[in-house]
Amino acid sequence: MRLFKRTATILAAGASLVLLADTAPATAESPFKSLVGTWSGRGTARLEGGKSERLSCKGYYTGSGSSELRLNIICANPSTKVELRSKLKYANGHVTGSWEERNFNQQGTITGSATDSKLRLVIGGGALSGRLSVEIDGTNQSVSLSTSGSALKGVNITFARIG
Repeated sequence: MRLFKRTATILAAGASLVLLADTAPATAESPFKSLVGTWSGRGTARLEGGKSERLSCKGYYTGSGSSELRLNIICANPSTKVELRSKLKYANGHVTGSWEERNFNQQGTITGSATDSKLRLVIGGGALSGRLSVEIDGTNQSVSLSTSGSALKGVNITFARIG
């Protein structure tokens, strides 16, 4: 359970969509507009030692659709539930914000870059660090997280818009 608790905390940070420090070309158009709505998805968490766990997730994204985005992502499997909340701000190709995981009482910061179809973010909090990439393609969203300082090595989730 401790391994999964740590995994859940990192997954939550990653699900914050939140996404990487690589430099992406700045654009005047915010990617947030295409994210506002309700999403459902499935994915896999990759753990230390080659183990993996399946995930079922729902995402609820609200905000102005231009400069602000609030999200609530809930992921669950038979052993736990993770609830991530995040507040993001977008300006001139840059994303900043904060995240918190409610069930395991974790929090941190988010920084990175964005185009109209991709977010590249760095997440952090305590000993946790990671990179998160979100690619947006119409009614689909692909989330990829890699981490260090944790038993969780990565997460991949594919979301589809449901509302």
